[in-house]
Amino acid sequence: MSHSKRTASGATKGSSTSKRARTTCTDPDCTDGSCPDCADGAIHLDPTVLSLPASELLDLAEHEDRTHSDRSIVTSLYEHALSKCTTPELRSRALLRLAEYVGYADYASQAITEANSDVIKGRARVLRVCLDPNNWVDPDAESSEKVEGLDELDKGLKEIESGLSGTEKDVVLDSVVALMGRVEAHELCAPLCNRLTDTALTVSYAVLGWTDHTDPADPVDEKDTELAQAASAAAVRWSQSATECSVPGTQIESRLLPVLAYLANQTTNFEACKLRAQIMLVLSGVLDDDDAALRAFDSAVESLLLAHKITPEDMDVVRQLADLDIDTSV
Repeated sequence: MSHSKRTASGATKGSSTSKRARTTCTDPDCTDGSCPDCADGAIHLDPTVLSLPASELLDLAEHEDRTHSDRSIVTSLYEHALSKCTTPELRSRALLRLAEYVGYADYASQAITEANSDVIKGRARVLRVCLDPNNWVDPDAESSEKVEGLDELDKGLKEIESGLSGTEKDVVLDSVVALMGRVEAHELCAPLCNRLTDTALTVSYAVLGWTDHTDPADPVDEKDTELAQAASAAAVRWSQSATECSVPGTQIESRLLPVLAYLANQTTNFEACKLRAQIMLVLSGVLDDDDAALRAFDSAVESLLLAHKITPEDMDVVRQLADLDIDTSV
């Protein structure tokens, strides 16, 4: 019987070499029952990785997290990094990362206690609220119209917004991705999903210079495409949850004008075309003006066809076009 080995790799900040986290047995077809790495099924990180300073080990864990490495390896990296952290700054960062990764409220509570950073405190508070099953959608019950732990949520989101004010774009992007991670981890009730995605839009708009954009005919700054794409993904979920929360269609459209202006120019970007289509479909169902709703629908179809042209094998787009009775054979 063969035993598969789980490996992870990534360069640490400030290092020109790549560090590898792996089981100490490197034979992928090892059949030695006495081999400790294969017999106990546990993750044994390479000693060279374990010898890294806490900050580098945490950097490596975050890299493996972002690149979707084996969950056991990522968890083990975070745990070892936490065990080495001695300063409040590093410990609270490690606690938050581990809490977000494994979904453990106790780690989040510790991060709140030890952190000096408003962003870490805010994200930890948001996580605790999102981990409350009372805030998850129950398919056998009516949708919740209130958020359990609303005061903590308000405090956490305010801490995130204030803490991100004036920070670098990569720091903002990290928090936007984290907020969207909470939305994707569980099917949250619409009011909670709406609050998280609204904050993601607010902090993204501030950094991208989109906050005061009100004219749909004006182009927007597109110099940071990664953050703009993240904001666009947040906009889709915000528009959907806003509809569930009965936000008027004109308010939904107004809130998303910067995103729509950005996506309108991304006609060769598959993901951008898909995102724009989802937003326009939402608008087609909530705008009171019939002509505006029809234009939104036509724009949604146009964006889906563009996406299909770019990546014809994508079955999500194919199915959506079929559901809309759109012929893609011509």
